[in-house]
Amino acid sequence: MNDSTPAAPLSDTPKFLGFDAIDTVTCVGAGTIGGGWAAYFLAQGYRVKIWDPAPDAGEKFARLLDAAWPALAELDMVESADRTAWSIHTDLAEAVAGTGFVQESAPENLALKRGLLAQIDAACPPNIVISSSTSGYSMTEMATEATHSERLVVGHPFNPPYLIPLVEVVGGRSTSAAAVDWAAGFFSHIGKSVIRMDREVPGFIANRLQEAQWREALYMVEQGEATVEQIDRSITDGPGLRWPFQGPMLTFHLAGGEGGMAHMLDHFGPSLKSPWTRLTAPELSQQLRDDVVAGCDIEAGERSIADLVAHRDAGIIALRRLTSQLTASAVPAPPQSASTSTTASESQLNTYSTEVAPEWIDYNGHMSEAFYVLVFGFATDQVMDQLGLDAAYRASARASLYTVESHIRYLDEAALGDRLTVVPHLVSAAEKKLHLAYEMYIGDRLVSTEEIIALHVDQTTDRVVPFPDTVADRISQITSEQPDWVGRAIG
Repeated sequence: MNDSTPAAPLSDTPKFLGFDAIDTVTCVGAGTIGGGWAAYFLAQGYRVKIWDPAPDAGEKFARLLDAAWPALAELDMVESADRTAWSIHTDLAEAVAGTGFVQESAPENLALKRGLLAQIDAACPPNIVISSSTSGYSMTEMATEATHSERLVVGHPFNPPYLIPLVEVVGGRSTSAAAVDWAAGFFSHIGKSVIRMDREVPGFIANRLQEAQWREALYMVEQGEATVEQIDRSITDGPGLRWPFQGPMLTFHLAGGEGGMAHMLDHFGPSLKSPWTRLTAPELSQQLRDDVVAGCDIEAGERSIADLVAHRDAGIIALRRLTSQLTASAVPAPPQSASTSTTASESQLNTYSTEVAPEWIDYNGHMSEAFYVLVFGFATDQVMDQLGLDAAYRASARASLYTVESHIRYLDEAALGDRLTVVPHLVSAAEKKLHLAYEMYIGDRLVSTEEIIALHVDQTTDRVVPFPDTVADRISQITSEQPDWVGRAIG
């Protein structure tokens, strides 16, 4: 690969579509990656045309969509999203007709990728950008048979594409800079976190880092140095807890103490010569293969693949929310006058929705009572955010809403995968106090209610204090409501 070869000049590149003009996208391939892309595009409000020659492609995608849609509803769904706005095609020309963008996600076979990208290229007008989900091939390698290779780019996602925001974007030797810019801009437009790579690198960035860790893990299993479960827990309960917030480089920057990365490198640099790492992959013998498979089976236990996917997605959702809150709290809020409202003059409190997670299920096969409390707590967090008592406020004012009394009624059972919708009501408000009531539904079935009294507490003095004017103003705009069950005694 010659990384110094310049990209095609901008003058040779047709004008690509404006992002707002696109209402249809095409996903070539409906496997785990292609189907994940299709689910994400649907959640972003696009009509999605899926090309896949497998006779059961539609059934497989429907199952994937069933698993992905609840997670998308938590984080990345727009109001116009229609989960039924997809179609399966076996004719490629039909699949790309009228499309504004193509994401190819065929299996990792270079000859297959070359031929398929050439077919897509021949079927699409030259002003349509074509992106590949390849995990390791460069676009220079894949674009050899295409006529309009200047509009072919790599858009490398991470599994599951409907939930992991990162996309690495890079062109090949003949890709125009305009096409790379357009693809990076489009992925950003639909809510992805984009790395626009400066040059082609085998395996891209994140896969290179994953591969190094993967080789070490296989070596330790082969040598009997660690089990599969020990390797996984060494990350989930160790450095993996730091990486979502600061990544490996800033993690080592902090490891250097007040001297930062400079001290880290000066002090620990000689250890780079220590024989800790063996990046040459071990021979994947039948024994090693069987040991790794058996280790995964032991670690998974009774949990099915669907159970593990649900658990993974719930964890990613929680982490993405947390990192978003931490980022928001680190940025000072813009000054606002007392009359400014960030709730768009809403007179109702926003509903909260979530899905029953596997870890919430008790020995009776239904959601444990403790997690009703947890979900109502999440609803209270959302009320606080809406009223201006969010993470940024709590960090700057050192004050928060404290629940001092609550009453929960358990009216019906919730099962794994049920979609819970919590409707909050502002019963009354005072200078320092809120009286809130919540109704939890599954569809139109009322399953639980909670009534709480919450006080506004200064955490520095540990005293109840009045709401600030901006918060009091937002509270005053909410219409008071009192469901007929409010104020009931227990029993």
